[in-house]
Amino acid sequence: MGPLRASPVVAVLLFAGAFTGGLAVEYWRGRATPHTLATGSTGTSADVDRLKTLVPSQSHSMADVGYHWTNLWFAGQQKNWPLADFYFDEARQHIQWTIRIRPVRKDDAGRDVNLQPLFEAVDASTFAAVKIAIERKSSADFASAYKGALEGCYSCHKASGKPFLHPIVPSAPAQTLIDFNPDATAAP
Repeated sequence: MGPLRASPVVAVLLFAGAFTGGLAVEYWRGRATPHTLATGSTGTSADVDRLKTLVPSQSHSMADVGYHWTNLWFAGQQKNWPLADFYFDEARQHIQWTIRIRPVRKDDAGRDVNLQPLFEAVDASTFAAVKIAIERKSSADFASAYKGALEGCYSCHKASGKPFLHPIVPSAPAQTLIDFNPDATAAP
C-alpha cells in the first residue's frame, strides 16, 4: 500500500468542518453574530432601516386588538370566563405590541403623543375593571366595565389624533369558528 491519500469527499468535509469551527470560535468570542455569519453585514444603520420596513403598521396590530376585543364581548355575554380571560389578555398584549411598533405618534397639530402613558392610564383603570369583572365572573360588572373600557380606548384614540376611531359594543362576533358556549365540550 502507498501513502495515505484522502478522497476528494473527505478533503471537502475536512475543509467544511474547519471553516464551520472557525466561524463558531469567532461567534463565541463575540466577533461575529448569527446575522454577520449569514449575511456578511456588520449591523449598520442600513440594516436597521431595512428592518423598520418589515415591521407591520399599527393598524395591523390594532386590527388584532379589535378581533380579540370583539370576541371578548361575546365570551363575556355567554359567561365563558376562561375564554373571556384569554381574549382580554390577547387584546392587551396586542395593544402593547402596537405601542412597541410606534411608541410616539403625532397629533393633528404635529405634537408628539407618547402612547405608553396613555395606555398605562387606561390599563390601570378601565381595563383593570374588565379584568376584575372576568375574575369575579360577574355579567353585570363585565358589561359595564367593557363599555367603560371602550370609552377609555376612545380617549386614547382622541388624544393621538384619531377621533374618528370610535369603538362601540359589537353586534356580531369577529369570527364564527370559536364556540362561545362555556359548556361546549367537543367539536360538532
